[in-house]
Amino acid sequence: MKKIILLTLLTASFFVAKSQTMILAKDIAQNVGKNVIICDSVYSVKSFEKMSLLNIGNAYPKEYFTIVVNKIDEGKFPSPPSAMFIGNKICVTGIVSEYKGKMQIVVTEPKQIIVK
Repeated sequence: MKKIILLTLLTASFFVAKSQTMILAKDIAQNVGKNVIICDSVYSVKSFEKMSLLNIGNAYPKEYFTIVVNKIDEGKFPSPPSAMFIGNKICVTGIVSEYKGKMQIVVTEPKQIIVK
């Protein structure tokens, strides 16, 4: 019985891991709606009353995409994301969406961002 459970868990983890695709930041526009992993540097940040924005690949307004962390989710991080990640190379996992013609990934959990 333990072997069946272990085999089931391993199979399930394979499919979950396979559902994410690693892409280059410059290719994000071709991946709207997909769950991706992107590694690049945080070039600039901006904090607002309701969210923090981390600009990836270039400083605003020439960023490849923006990571959005809503204020409600910022409390899950050990310190504000705008201070934690500026200048660091990171990998972010999430679903690509478009907002006003700009690409973004909304992050709701700290585990979605890993510092390299």
